[in-house]
Order: sequence, then structure tokens, then C-alpha cells
Amino acid sequence: MLKIIIDQKKYKDKSILENIDVSIDRPGIYGVIGKNGQGKTTLFKCILGLEKFEGNCSINEKEVVLQNAGWVPTDPPIYGELTAVEFYDFYAHLLDVETKNTNLIFEVPNNQLIREFSTGMKKKTYLNAVFQKEFPIYILDEPFNGLDLESNYLLMNYIRELSKISIVFISSHILEILYKDCDKIFLLKNKNLTEFEKSQYSEIEKELFLR
Repeated sequence: MLKIIIDQKKYKDKSILENIDVSIDRPGIYGVIGKNGQGKTTLFKCILGLEKFEGNCSINEKEVVLQNAGWVPTDPPIYGELTAVEFYDFYAHLLDVETKNTNLIFEVPNNQLIREFSTGMKKKTYLNAVFQKEFPIYILDEPFNGLDLESNYLLMNYIRELSKISIVFISSHILEILYKDCDKIFLLKNKNLTEFEKSQYSEIEKELFLR
């Protein structure tokens, strides 16, 4: 079970998140949407313990940390002086992965320096690295940005497989993707999260844009 309790998250004197209490008791795909600046990335970083806040977040009664959560930020940090294979090894060491996954989702040049990659190729490399290890929770912040049509297709299929055994959070500005695959969608607005079941998805855009 994932338990998210964020009583308050502040930057200096400005409150960003308040009174967030979410429990998820089964694997699946869970969307997070909100206008720019509402705090989606801050929410994810709080869940991961990368930001200080009042509250606590746990997965299966253990604190959520990078060692038990797969984290893909919007613009992943990646070392340009390494090759893709070297980066996989580095990331595996960082996460204490004993056996690396040889069935990588994306094909990228293995022996070319990452600094020579396109933005999309860098993201594929980072996703490959993260998916070397199975996690009980994955948090993917705008994972489709920078990827081509075929790569988005491959990634979404892989996420569907992950969601059979893990909790997968996705933020995206492409609402149609979330409507199709998410078990629930959380709207972040005015510092709070509102939860929508599948039967309520038709209300999301009204709540997001009109109220």
C-alpha cells in the first residue's frame, strides 16, 4: 500500500501543498494533472523524500526513497561523458541492482557518448537505466516529452505491464493518454489533490479549466 500524507509543503513563506491524504492499496496506473506551477513536480519530490515537508510517505509500510522507487523527472539528469552502457552500470550500482535487465525497452547506441545523443535518445537511455530494477512504485513526470510516436507506444505498453504488479504515477499534459489507461486521476489545484474515478473523468476538464 502507498500512503501519502503531506500536511504542508512551503517554500519560504509560500505554501505549495496542503492537506493531502492519499491511500492506494493496489497496483495500477494513476495520473496526476494540473496547470503549470500548481506543484506536480514538488508533489512527486515530496513523495520521494527529495523535498522537506510536514508529513510522511510510505510504500508497504516503508519510507519511500530512491532505493525503492523508480523516478523519472521531466528532464532527467544524465552524464554526457559516459556511454549508454556505462550509464546503465553506474545507475545499477547506484540502486544496488544485482542483475541488470538485458531486455531494455529502447534501442540506443551502446558505445557512443551520451553528450552526442538527441534529447529523445537521452530520455530513452535514462528510462532504460531506471527500468533495470523492479520497484513497488514508479513516478514518471511527463515521461512522453521528447519521445517519438513509436517510443511513446513502446513506453506505454511497458507501463501497462509494470502496472500489473506496481503502482505507477504519471503526470502528462496529454489527457487522452491518462483517460485511456489510468485507474484513477488526481487533479492538483489550489494546493490540494482531488481524486477522480474512471466514471468521473468527464468532470475533470470542467474542474481544471472552468472553476
